[in-house]
Order: sequence, then C-alpha cells, then structure tokens
Amino acid sequence: MIRITPLLLLLWMSTTVIAQKALTTKSGWAYEVVTPGRGNFLDLNKGIETHNQLVDADNNVLVSTYAVGIPDYQLISDLSGPFQSACEVMKAGGHYKFFIPVADFRATIKGGAKLKLPGDFVVWEVELLRVLPPLPDIAKRIKTSIQSGGVDAAFQEFKSLSTSSNSGVYFGEWEVNEVGYLFLNHNKVDEAISVFDFNVQRHPQSANAHDSLAEAYLKVGKKDMAIRHYRWSLELNPSNANARKVLADIE
Repeated sequence: MIRITPLLLLLWMSTTVIAQKALTTKSGWAYEVVTPGRGNFLDLNKGIETHNQLVDADNNVLVSTYAVGIPDYQLISDLSGPFQSACEVMKAGGHYKFFIPVADFRATIKGGAKLKLPGDFVVWEVELLRVLPPLPDIAKRIKTSIQSGGVDAAFQEFKSLSTSSNSGVYFGEWEVNEVGYLFLNHNKVDEAISVFDFNVQRHPQSANAHDSLAEAYLKVGKKDMAIRHYRWSLELNPSNANARKVLADIE
C-alpha cells in the first residue's frame, strides 16, 4: 500500500489542477471544469442563462452577477468568436473557469482596452443554469423600438408583449429592469413605474426590483410609496447601501 503523505497529496493536487487547466478551447483559452454538466455540449444556436463573474489576477472581481443575485441571459450567437468557443465546451448544469489572456480580454470586451489589469490572465467563471431557445431579450427589443418608433409606441409594445402567453421574447428580471430605466431615462416616469411594478410582481423577493420601483416613485414625488419599497428592498437585502442612504434622507 502506498503511504499518502501531505507532500504527495499536495503534488497530486497540483498536478490535477495543471491537467485541468491544460484543457483548451478552439480559441486557445485554457479552462477548468469545476463541476461537469449533463447531456450534450452547447448548441451555438441557443440562449443561455448563467451566473458568471470576471476576476483579475489579484482576485479583484471586475463584474459579477452573484453580487446582485440575478442571472445573466445571452444569445450565444451575439457573443464574439472566443466566447462562442468557450460555450462549445459547456454543458447544462456545469461550472467552468476560463483563463482569458489579457490581450484577448482587451480585444473582446467593450471598454477592455482602457482597463489596467495585473498579470497575464482574467478568469471568467461561469455556471450554466439553463439552456433556452434563442429568444431576443426584452430590453434589446424595446430599445430598438424606441429608436425606430418612439417611446410611446415602445411602451405599447412592451404592454402587448408582457401580457402575451407566447411573446417569443425573454423576460428576465435584469432585462425587464433595463426596460424600466429606458423609460425613466426618457422622463416617462409613469411608464417606468408600470414596468418596475411588473418586475416586482414577477420577482417579489428581489431587493433590486423593489429598489428600482422605489427610485421611480421618488422621482415622481410619491414619497410614501418610495419609502415602502426602499424598506422592502432593505429588508430583503440589508446590505443595500443605496436604500439605506435614501431612507435616511427622506424619512
């Protein structure tokens, strides 16, 4: 029998990690399978719902869906080539880490060229929650409608799609929240309140949804409703510094 010493165990673990990182995508990114997925590898003609984050070499989180607790939705066909290659090695339910060379990161991420990043790699950590039909998301749909037909027509389209049982559009929490801000930024506060309230009805346990609705109520002068939803948001997420600050100012 081989005696497993701490040193041998450490060497074995190091070798395992190196072997895992030796896996590479078609674009040459090394990756590690943290948790294997199930079923077939991803079809690129799909939509995906994920939790993901980008972490630099000093372990600083650059962006993360975990921070707000809201999954990200993405059409794989909208991603750049290297990210599509990463998707090709994923399976539903899997958890992965991709080691993106800083040069690639700067070239593929909007605004990446301006970032000062330590080390040679950025780690993209992804949990593939669901594989979905390739639906356009509601935020992009409404943004296009505003540009082509104006804000009022876009709001009517949102109302029609949101009440349809087969809209053919992805209504994620984050995406609907974006729609609310599209109207809020065009000073269509009542329309924004309607959208944010729709999101709260669908996601009553979301601190972020209540926070956004409270912001819109405050902008239109409905202080009591703003306080109600800021309190609700803070109850759901005691770390919500924004809600705490606003409540201190208006109560």
